[in-house]
Amino acid sequence: MRHLVVAALLAVSATCQKQDPVEAQSPIQEINAAVVGDQLPADGCGAHLWLSVTSASSDSRTFMRLPTEATRPLMDDVIKTEVARQPTGQLWMGRKDVTIRYRETGQTATLLCGWNAKQELKTIELLDIKAR
Repeated sequence: MRHLVVAALLAVSATCQKQDPVEAQSPIQEINAAVVGDQLPADGCGAHLWLSVTSASSDSRTFMRLPTEATRPLMDDVIKTEVARQPTGQLWMGRKDVTIRYRETGQTATLLCGWNAKQELKTIELLDIKAR
């Protein structure tokens, strides 16, 4: 009988584990942006995104962001397309206007820049990216 009670208590305690609340996800946003190619060879910064935000007061601001590691291939595909258009097919340090759908993650990542400078940028989860 004692073994049965102990087993029942263990079973109940195993089902009563503390569960983390589901983190509310940021809303999905669609915005004009620019993919900036890898400018490290010219002492610039690595590839990143510029988000163009215009508020109701017509105050335009740009914000640098990095995609999450999981969604970075979407940005890398744009860069690969631009690299293929270059005469050498090897390097693109330009800027490509795009429209993106994304969600803020609330996390940051490090952007490497020339002379070993580093910037902490907010990361975004890229959902879609289209050339403009």
